[in-house]
Amino acid sequence: MNPAPWVAPGARVVGDVRMAEESSLWYSSVLDGTAAAVVIDAQANVQDNCVVAGVEGHSARIGARVSMGHNARVFGAIVGERALIAIGATVHVGAVIGPRAIVAANATVPEGMQVPPRKLVVGRGRILRDVTDAEIERIEHGADEYVRLSREHAERDRQATATGPARS
Repeated sequence: MNPAPWVAPGARVVGDVRMAEESSLWYSSVLDGTAAAVVIDAQANVQDNCVVAGVEGHSARIGARVSMGHNARVFGAIVGERALIAIGATVHVGAVIGPRAIVAANATVPEGMQVPPRKLVVGRGRILRDVTDAEIERIEHGADEYVRLSREHAERDRQATATGPARS
């Protein structure tokens, strides 16, 4: 078992970025800490085509065991542990997403919005309802799966490096 973070080939990490153990950054994603720090906590996963960027005066933090779905974006905001930022969702500067909250697919969290723990956000920052226990279980399962997948991909990367490029 390798507790190191995993960064996919083709993903970009620039500036002041810290990734904790077993976190993962997937294909074509960007962690941009050039204007302010970006922190990815333990076992968080930033899936394909995501952007997490610090903004002048606002660091970005993705909490432990958070899943960021494909094409999600977080700009200078804080996402609490075990939350889900679903596919295509955007979290704007100064927003805080509480632990175990969900930002639904394609939803937008406006600048400075405070999302309480275990709330579901839809549309343009509308809190729809409480997050269910079943949804929390799916978030936990997703975090576990991405830790497992990142280990598999890291091992493939090591094997490819050890054997070198294929020759014809």
